[in-house]
Amino acid sequence: MSSSANILTIDDDESVRLSIAHFLEDSGYKVHQARNGSEGLDIFREDKPDAILLDLRMPEVDGLTVLKQISKEAPQTPVIVVSGTGSFEDVIATVRLGAWDYIPKPIINLEDLNKAIERALARATKLVDNERYREELEIQIQKRTEELNHRTNQLQLMNKALSEEVKARKETEKLVRASLKEKEVMLQEIHHRVKNNLQVISSLLSLQSGYAEDRETQKLFRECQHRVRSMSLLHERLYRSNDLSKVDMHQYTMSLINFLLRSYSFEESIDTELDVSGIKMSIDSAVPCGLIINELVTNAIQHAFPDRKSGRLLVSMHQEGDNIKLSVKDDGIGLPDDFSPDSSQSLGMTLVDTLVHQLSGNLRISSKKGTCFTITFPA
Repeated sequence: MSSSANILTIDDDESVRLSIAHFLEDSGYKVHQARNGSEGLDIFREDKPDAILLDLRMPEVDGLTVLKQISKEAPQTPVIVVSGTGSFEDVIATVRLGAWDYIPKPIINLEDLNKAIERALARATKLVDNERYREELEIQIQKRTEELNHRTNQLQLMNKALSEEVKARKETEKLVRASLKEKEVMLQEIHHRVKNNLQVISSLLSLQSGYAEDRETQKLFRECQHRVRSMSLLHERLYRSNDLSKVDMHQYTMSLINFLLRSYSFEESIDTELDVSGIKMSIDSAVPCGLIINELVTNAIQHAFPDRKSGRLLVSMHQEGDNIKLSVKDDGIGLPDDFSPDSSQSLGMTLVDTLVHQLSGNLRISSKKGTCFTITFPA
């Protein structure tokens, strides 16, 4: 498809919409503009654009609603999401609803947008050709079947035709597999981009802490940085893994603990033991679980060994029946006798309690010969 294709851009931010429109018009495209989702659907139905650039956050009718409707009415029309939300849930939702590509705002290099449009148009052309070929193939199969019923004496000739049709079907299957591979690569790229964005946030928190004048504020910045880092490590694991749906909790937990020990300069003084094997979690469970481990290990490093130069820390995770049991245990000074997570003023303990409820689990705390936090939640 040539660069004279019709492009519809839907964005409530006028400055962004106009800059994209001017760039595409200079590139030879015919551009239609819509200020909101409702107007975008009207233009889509009237003008039948070749490709659509869609923002997510818009008043009244949001981008996800528009994407769902377009995918229902014209699934072969390429929709490229151009959004600055930065939300991993939004990115996954666009992929599930049929988005062909995802470009984060602000767009640093508009040539990236141009290349994404060219890829989408080329792929759309291939899909249309493949669909036309599939329909022609079905007609041929029907015709051959009718001939077979009436001309049994030409069985050998028909068998040859059927062999050619099988070959054509295999070619179609190859196209489908190639399309699935494209989506897999796209999902890997999404995890890579989310990881990079989280690392940028972590770096900004680190820089901002340098401007804090008191140690307590610096501590708060560092703890926030570690929480962001715990999520970044998850997406890094998924990006590098062959299985994009599950996180290997052994490798992830080991990376997270080593990072925390290095950050607090305790890698030599705390003897850590990791007992996690065969546990793989979806991203929905791994994120809260990782944040819980981050908070409990950080708490042990900061408070368990105030008068000692060494200590022991055990992190274990096992599946027991339909449940997963996570334990973080140290041999430090233990907790105060009147300690209760419900009455604790600590943000970390409040966060742990909230995340345990998010996992539909329960929390038990023991303070004999140190402190042991045990969380049990459905697998």
